[in-house]
Amino acid sequence: MHRDLQQLENEKFDLLVIGGGIYGACVAWDAALRGLTVGLIDQGDFGQATSANSLKIIHGGLRYLQDGNPWLMRKMSVERMNWMRIAPQLVHPLACLTPTYHRLTRSKSAYTAGLLINDLISFDRNRLADPQKHLPKGQILTRKSCIDRLPGIRPDGITGGALWYDAQIFNSERLLLSIVLSAAQAGAVAANYVKATRFLIRNQTVYGIQALDQLSGQELEIQARCVINCTGAWMDEILALAGATSNKRVERSTAINLVTRQILAGPAVGFLSQTSDSLHGGTEKSRMIFMTPWRGCSIIGTIHEPYPGKPDDFEVSEETIQKFLAEINLAYPGAELEREDVCYVHHGFLPMVAQNNSTGPVRLLRESQIHDHQKDVQLAGLVSIVGVKYTTARKTAQEAVDLVLKKLGHKNAVCKTQAAPVYGGQIADFQQFQSELKNTLAGMDADLVEYLAHAYGSSHPDILTYIRLDPVLGKRISGRAPILRAEVVHAIREEMAVKLTDIVFRRTELASTGKLDVTSLTACAQIMAEELGWDLAAKNQAISETWAAFRAIHGMTEAQSLAPIGVS
Repeated sequence: MHRDLQQLENEKFDLLVIGGGIYGACVAWDAALRGLTVGLIDQGDFGQATSANSLKIIHGGLRYLQDGNPWLMRKMSVERMNWMRIAPQLVHPLACLTPTYHRLTRSKSAYTAGLLINDLISFDRNRLADPQKHLPKGQILTRKSCIDRLPGIRPDGITGGALWYDAQIFNSERLLLSIVLSAAQAGAVAANYVKATRFLIRNQTVYGIQALDQLSGQELEIQARCVINCTGAWMDEILALAGATSNKRVERSTAINLVTRQILAGPAVGFLSQTSDSLHGGTEKSRMIFMTPWRGCSIIGTIHEPYPGKPDDFEVSEETIQKFLAEINLAYPGAELEREDVCYVHHGFLPMVAQNNSTGPVRLLRESQIHDHQKDVQLAGLVSIVGVKYTTARKTAQEAVDLVLKKLGHKNAVCKTQAAPVYGGQIADFQQFQSELKNTLAGMDADLVEYLAHAYGSSHPDILTYIRLDPVLGKRISGRAPILRAEVVHAIREEMAVKLTDIVFRRTELASTGKLDVTSLTACAQIMAEELGWDLAAKNQAISETWAAFRAIHGMTEAQSLAPIGVS
């Protein structure tokens, strides 16, 4: 996959997708597989914005039982199965546990009925050929069994526990990139750091966009018969470029997750928290906090707050982090989290139900929305997607491409993304695949083999090829992370990594668990400098920018961390 701006300009596409998050990536992949000519652009890197904020859970829809919506539960269950089928290297079963209480809606009886309904609705969940992807039935635990598994929880009022199974993403950035790579493999033309600046409109019909290459300053004109706006929280800003004011506006809620030292290594845990602070409008409200074990850490979330401002202006405050930590410790005293235990602060936006003021508890949209702007602002050739969850991105993309095919007068080609493996997903049995890879790479460290199996799957030979040609590239970036020098070279040459931040935050896992160190960062920058011809000043500038971005995501201040500037 290469960044070819000339091809973007020269080709008149059937479909141009603005926004390279998980929804935009899925749309581009689906449309390309169905025979459309497709362009995909993002003003930053792929998955850099909201898609970077994730609990990394593929949900089966159990939480929607309280809505009395079995159809939504069924959709989520099917999509969970689809993700495990098409991305077997990256999506794996995850046990989940929540305590039960005397309160009717949280009681053993309520969860017994809920788990039964959940198992019935997901009756075909184990029809996947790979036995590693099979999910056991839910079960009710005794009070003792629940507390034994959750030794740090407040035991007051607990009557038992409910255990069920969902799925977890090993690396959400690699999953999204695998879809972009799949789209490119199917013929889509993708480019990061290309910003839409205005729409090309003739006779109330969109026929493309004018754009700016944010790396060179070059202006582009990209023509397309239809444009899909997949920019999430930036949807209204993109519509404004067309001079359109739609009544289909995005009401934004912030979404904040913390990555911390690992608290529990067992199942993911949903536990109740009582909040009565200004973060939630000054009213007492019980809500569920989810704590998920992931890669030797815990991901905890999610807190929401209405956000009326511009998405580019949002920053997570230290006060918000401290309040969230206090709330976690109150609900799960065994966590004993302190500020220095926070490795990473994820933040993004989710669409919420409109409310009359900017405070109060947030009600998130339950289902994604597809807006045909020919209907609301009489602008043909323009569609917007408001996505709600990683889980439903593939299905929403399918529905959006169905609409595009209809608008373009194409034969309604059958969607293939529910069965076609993503790039690296050509794996029939994951456990067997892992076992064979261990034998093949017997001389490689076990953690590196495991990492290659999960992060690259069947595409791992892409990395091994570099090592055969240059054994130095088979060495780790540093002694800490299972990241090979070959990955950096591959990301630059084949995965459109053009900035050091692309490598550190999204192509590799150098910063994923908040453990980036100066040695790794410097080594990575040196490889990029050699590949891209950077001089010393450019290399040091990239290091400084990346370390500043890491501090911001880590939630560190200047006093807590010094940027490694002036590396020779």
